[in-house]
Amino acid sequence: MKSTTKHLTRLACAAALCATTAYGSEPLPFATPAATPSATPRPTASPAATPTPAPRDTRGQVSLRGLYQGLTPSGATAMFYIEGNAKLQAHILDTVNQAIHVAEGELTNGAFSLTLSNGENISGTASEAGIAVALNRVPFQASRVSIFGADMKLGGRYFGVAHNPNGTSRVTLQMDANRNVVLVQETGTTLTGGSGKAEPSQAASNRFTFTLDRVIGGNSPVTGSFTLSDGVLEGSFTNPAGTFTFTSHKKALANRLANISTRGLVGPGQGQLIGGFIITGGPKLVLIRAVGPSLAAAGVSPALADPALELFSGSTMIGSNDNWKNNENAAQIVSTGVAPTNDVEAALLVRLEEGAYTPVVTGTGDGNGIALVEIYELGSE
Repeated sequence: MKSTTKHLTRLACAAALCATTAYGSEPLPFATPAATPSATPRPTASPAATPTPAPRDTRGQVSLRGLYQGLTPSGATAMFYIEGNAKLQAHILDTVNQAIHVAEGELTNGAFSLTLSNGENISGTASEAGIAVALNRVPFQASRVSIFGADMKLGGRYFGVAHNPNGTSRVTLQMDANRNVVLVQETGTTLTGGSGKAEPSQAASNRFTFTLDRVIGGNSPVTGSFTLSDGVLEGSFTNPAGTFTFTSHKKALANRLANISTRGLVGPGQGQLIGGFIITGGPKLVLIRAVGPSLAAAGVSPALADPALELFSGSTMIGSNDNWKNNENAAQIVSTGVAPTNDVEAALLVRLEEGAYTPVVTGTGDGNGIALVEIYELGSE
């Protein structure tokens, strides 16, 4: 594919896709419960004062944001959450020792080195595919949790509060599109919870039941149910401490502009078709398509026979494609429901951080014809 770097111009058009409202970012008031589940207390560290690092500029980058999951060498469930290419939070759910260990800190070029709440060191390097992790220098892999699966609407991280007659606690639920569930309940300094599976209810499309069979804080499974509406989970669960009702909000729920497109004539040299879009308020998963042959069915002539696509952040090319099925994530492109209908058309499915981006369409072999460049926003997680 002929590079267009030397021909790159300023953005021809830009659309502000959306500004994200993040839930759960502010501390919430909690009453002190009268009873707490039996589990290992979460240590409260008192570190010496250190300077607060200046926030890193992550604009114009492929986003690492999302959930990652793996098994430690001892078989514990390891959950990681990356936000803004700059912060990471880790939860290690150790059912053998009945404890949940946590750590959070900064990412630098995808790398981190943190101390868990039990004093163990955890470090690693994140990429789009996953995180190469070392726990006390013993390596394991945490794979990125896909948003594609049986219930794409479920995928994400939910923050909220749980109530029962004995008090109030914080609750975090992490779910993927295949209905895998991790629940962490924070009652004072005690962490309990577990991992398991959710199943849809036959009575209503937005209602689910769940069972956590890998449990910290008890010997029996945790069971519950919830409804999902507009990014809000409402439901209840029962553990050894009793039955709790809860309400949790999805992190990074956003109103959005679903699609924007531009049509134009493509030719060699300076004849590229150039689009533009701006992401604000947090990372977005977008599908960018360069359509040519399929336009002929709509009566467009002459349609570009073989479009090629490049994506730029400033003058840096961060992705390219000729025939969309050659992408490593072609199966996920199909799962979006908006894959190109012709095999020689081009597409990129990529998660992007805040910034201005420029898709550029050319014709393979200096081809001529009319093409369409499209940007679909698929999600903000």
